[in-house]
Amino acid sequence: MMMFVRYSGNIGNGSWDAVQCEYVLPAELRPPVEVNAMVCVSNGQTSRMLVVNPNGTIRCANMGAAGSNQGCVGSLCYPIP
Repeated sequence: MMMFVRYSGNIGNGSWDAVQCEYVLPAELRPPVEVNAMVCVSNGQTSRMLVVNPNGTIRCANMGAAGSNQGCVGSLCYPIP
């Protein structure tokens, strides 16, 4: 079984701004280690990461530099043991 997580939205334009999903994954759908993937930003200038933690939290964050408040889309997939 695989878990698929998708993010689409905006973040503040600060270098390290992040948003966290209000929903926390139930224990049976959580990854055993942190899983992350790059997110595509519409202006193509800023690196973003989509992160799913072993505690079930999901967040998307700017990764330094100039930041961007442009819309972004990203997804990741991981196996459920």
